[in-house]
Amino acid sequence: MDVPGCADASARADSPRRAARRGTVRPRTRAASRALGRAGSPGAVVPAAAPRAVRHHEFPPPSHLPAGARPRRSGGLIGLDIADMDFAAHPLASAAAHLRARTGTMRYTLASEALRDRIAGWYADRHAWQVRRDAVLLLPFGVKTALRLALETCADLTRPVLVCTPVYGGILKVVRAAGAELRPVALTVGAGLRHVLDPQALDRAFRETGARTLVLCSPHNPVGRVWHADELTEVARAAHRAGALVLSDEVHSDLVHPGHRHIPWGAVAADPDWIVLHSVGKTFNTSGLQTCFAVTGTARHRAALLRALGSWGYYEGSYFGDAVAEALLSPATHAWLDARVVRVAGVTAAVRDALAALPVPLRSSPPEAGFLLWVDARALPVPATEPDLATWVHRRTGVRMLDGTRFGGEPGMLRLNCATDARLLAEALRRLTRFAGRLPGVAAR
Repeated sequence: MDVPGCADASARADSPRRAARRGTVRPRTRAASRALGRAGSPGAVVPAAAPRAVRHHEFPPPSHLPAGARPRRSGGLIGLDIADMDFAAHPLASAAAHLRARTGTMRYTLASEALRDRIAGWYADRHAWQVRRDAVLLLPFGVKTALRLALETCADLTRPVLVCTPVYGGILKVVRAAGAELRPVALTVGAGLRHVLDPQALDRAFRETGARTLVLCSPHNPVGRVWHADELTEVARAAHRAGALVLSDEVHSDLVHPGHRHIPWGAVAADPDWIVLHSVGKTFNTSGLQTCFAVTGTARHRAALLRALGSWGYYEGSYFGDAVAEALLSPATHAWLDARVVRVAGVTAAVRDALAALPVPLRSSPPEAGFLLWVDARALPVPATEPDLATWVHRRTGVRMLDGTRFGGEPGMLRLNCATDARLLAEALRRLTRFAGRLPGVAAR
């Protein structure tokens, strides 16, 4: 998990307390506040002057505090960098964990056969994909570690590994840490900053490099794309021609916005040489459990992963994680998740519109899944002496985002997390509005 440094004193120069004394917000920010309130919590009213900001990833997050409790203060920092939600998990998550803890034993784990059934049923119900229960491997760590396990166990690391960029920086780090030569293949950027896969570029990269492994992010972090069937089918044909293993990170697949549909890689693959990685972590905001699962296209890969798991000193399954995942991957959570997705989609769209309305417009890729925005900030006049854009903005606003270069992208891009309290988002937008309005050449317009 990539976390930039804490805010310095300059980040507190325009604190929310001073804003409260002024009691004013620019009209565009006030409108954004109302939109965020409507999208984030039906009926909520966002005050013109937000309360003192808290760090997005501070423990416990604001939504998890007991009723009436005040969040801890953190010097005016608003962290919109970490890719998890400040919204409460489904109540079944804590209920299942409490029930497991009440047994009084925390023994070695036997993999839950009931959870395999739940995973197969979830894919059938939510994604129209028929998964064999014996293809499911339950892993006692997060998806990044699972990717490392799959790379070192099933991939040919004597050859380059292809990754479509920009992409979540954790994928880049894991591929390099596994000792592979990483070969980026750039996504194509179309109208409105919409990114698309380029099967021809992948086909060419397979031929020119001799690569036999592709790591796919689907839906994509950070650009928010939900890949279409025709895109995936063409990529599958390119991988098949190369005889390549495809490792597909699909942790955002249950957060697909209305009007879009996620297609699991195994549903379009041209051959069974693939491994799909998924988790309840992003879906239900339980990433702290550090548990995930793999679905394998062949029994050979599953057996190899299981052997390697033992060599790392792990057992299949997770004592608490399996119990929580089994409770969550249930028809009982479908309506709750549908409402959560609508909420996240509404908040993300409102923030995207507000950024585009800043004195220096910051335009974003249209998100089709998840709660992240990939923001084009190249219009900002960043001094040549600044090492990265995110640090420069952070020092002047106290708003923390991730720099696009962390994702293998070009300079001038930012990734922003929208899944936090509407008042904090409104305050972040107020700060960014004030900051952009004071940039050279902007105030005189």
